[in-house]
Amino acid sequence: MRLSNRFIRNLHLATTPIIGAFVYSDALRDNEVFVTLVQWGVFPLVAGAGLALWIRGYLARRAANTRN
Repeated sequence: MRLSNRFIRNLHLATTPIIGAFVYSDALRDNEVFVTLVQWGVFPLVAGAGLALWIRGYLARRAANTRN
């Protein structure tokens, strides 16, 4: 299954506010379930989506330059 850049971008943008809530809300950082969810679910998802978006563009540009 190939994921489109649009889907990955939307996933990245939709989960980023959860990271922001974790950073700026003391009440949420005190909740162990929320902390575990962010550390083991949301953050890896956001980081992976951002990395996928970056690496796809990098590889596409590199492939376009080698075809010449």
